Amino acid sequence: MRGTRPGMSGMHQRQKPYEGPNEQSDSMMSRRSVVISGLGWCACSACAAEGMGASANTAEQITEEQGPGYRLRFIGAQRETIMNGKLAAAVDLRKLANTAHLYGLGPLEELRGEVTIVDSRPSLARVNSAGIVEVTQSYDGGAPFLVWAEVAAWRDLPIPADVRSFADLEAFVPRAAESTGLDPQTPLPFMLRGRQTLVEFHVLNRVGDPPHSMEQHKKIQATFDLENVDATIIGFHSTRHRGIFTPMDSTIHIHFQTPDNRTSGHIQKLQLASGLTLSLPRPS
Repeated sequence: MRGTRPGMSGMHQRQKPYEGPNEQSDSMMSRRSVVISGLGWCACSACAAEGMGASANTAEQITEEQGPGYRLRFIGAQRETIMNGKLAAAVDLRKLANTAHLYGLGPLEELRGEVTIVDSRPSLARVNSAGIVEVTQSYDGGAPFLVWAEVAAWRDLPIPADVRSFADLEAFVPRAAESTGLDPQTPLPFMLRGRQTLVEFHVLNRVGDPPHSMEQHKKIQATFDLENVDATIIGFHSTRHRGIFTPMDSTIHIHFQTPDNRTSGHIQKLQLASGLTLSLPRPS
């Protein structure tokens, strides 16, 4: 298949108006010209202790949740973006660029792509005019909502043979967390690495500046399939943050990166291969 790369048997786009197989490229995007100066925070530990330096008049505030072996933070809310049209950046990703062991996800500002960060390696995925996914390994962008965590070390647990779908994973993560002594009622990051049988994902591709709504949100999702793909999946679980940093109909929000960082996006359907492990934060 045209565009096939090592580690993946093919990628298909499932959304009109684009047709046919797709090739990925990592061509550079134009530099972002707007800086969210109202936030005014940095990623150093001193600023983190004071809300990462957010100014008093900042519209969006950073919320922090502390867990054993990790620090999780989020800003903005998915429901505000989808339902109320808050599309501008609430966070400047460049302020996170020097943060070690960083994991995060969210949409790009104005819903023109997806943000995925795995162990401080960023992926900004966009769809070009030919319907091709392009990934820039850069923090040069912003997000209307974002969830991120610092995780210095992980512990691995085998994934049972009966955990294969998105719904299976959603049910398994809190059980696994509880088995290791983590509180499943506290928001937490998790990770999977290895070959996936199927990853159905989308990249938001808003063109122009029409008013935004739930109906419009579905229309701008350029959807793709990857079969038998090596990928790192980063996710966040919470029973208390539906519509904030997890979808309104789910307790998990998951993105992925391929090993070469040429493809990434928001996972909406998943078929796990056998022999995978679930990684959860290891208490320090």
